[in-house]
Amino acid sequence: MEPTRDTQATLVDLLDRILDKGLMLNADLIITVAGIPLLGVNLKAALAGMDTMLKYGMMKDWDESQRAIATEERRKRGDGRLPLLEGEQVILKMFASHYYSKGIYHNWRPGHLYITDRRILLFRKEPPEVLFEVPYEGIKGMAIEEKKNIARKETHYLYLLLNSGEVAQLHPPDASVVKDAIEERVKAMGLELEENPSLPLTDERAVKFLSEGEELTHSGKMWHLMTLPAPGGITSDTWKLGHLYLTNRRLLWWYDFNEKIAFETPSAKIIHATVEVRDLGNMLKQQRVLDVLYNNGQGNKVACFSGSEEEITQWGQALKEVISQHNATDIEDNTEECPQCGRRAPVETLLTQGCSHCGWVSQKLKAQN
Repeated sequence: MEPTRDTQATLVDLLDRILDKGLMLNADLIITVAGIPLLGVNLKAALAGMDTMLKYGMMKDWDESQRAIATEERRKRGDGRLPLLEGEQVILKMFASHYYSKGIYHNWRPGHLYITDRRILLFRKEPPEVLFEVPYEGIKGMAIEEKKNIARKETHYLYLLLNSGEVAQLHPPDASVVKDAIEERVKAMGLELEENPSLPLTDERAVKFLSEGEELTHSGKMWHLMTLPAPGGITSDTWKLGHLYLTNRRLLWWYDFNEKIAFETPSAKIIHATVEVRDLGNMLKQQRVLDVLYNNGQGNKVACFSGSEEEITQWGQALKEVISQHNATDIEDNTEECPQCGRRAPVETLLTQGCSHCGWVSQKLKAQN
């Protein structure tokens, strides 16, 4: 090969020549200081496209190992085809997400939603995995809910109430189309779904703290008056935004910023709830505030919450119902049936005075008299 000089050659021409023909470097470099040789460098390198390198027998071991690894990965993943059953036909296909909330992992998982003639299937192609599936026989009812997504835009979510009691949350682009397709197929199979089913409250935050058997009964975005440390070793009361939850066991407030429970009390410890209008400081004048009186085991405390007028009203009613239920339970626990007529009366009254309805008195009371 004879070297040539082309003054019209560009960087593209140089790269094309390197990739196609290749470049061999063979250089001896000696570094000297004050005429004294200190370092010697011997350079031998080949630079070319992979096709050229393999053509001349270079890097064959690396290429073979990489091909073996890729083949094994494809074998483990499978071919990525939809795992349809024999004879199963797809009725509707669209992109959708399913909310996974088992174990410590809680997140929306995207894939393609398939409405077939046998089941509902959400499949992810890469890596291949069935994210959610349920036969039509396993669906008890459906409902569509409109709420804001992470981008604060109103969108529709499809909820499937399963016979197992679980609620599957799906987020397709058009929830009504998916719901209609499912209802049509269920009807064709001679099955029935509950009309306007009562779905348990679901919340993506709630799955992080709900215990086994605990269910949401009321939830909403609310401000909470928190006592926070301030410079100088003092504390200050500050309103923070979060979510208030009422379950069948407790009342708690979830702090969105720290993603943790900042307040909670067993529902049985709630003594009173009242709504007042007062100034919250700065520009917040004449705001409705929900004061919750509860017992923390050391004394009575007050937790303060604020929100819209509608939310405050609903929370006040919900907490009053909880308080009345526990009061009724307490009264029931402190009463007993009369052994003679069966009417309930306070235990202490029966033991010290007898039954005022039929006149029954205990043997101990008779002996005293």
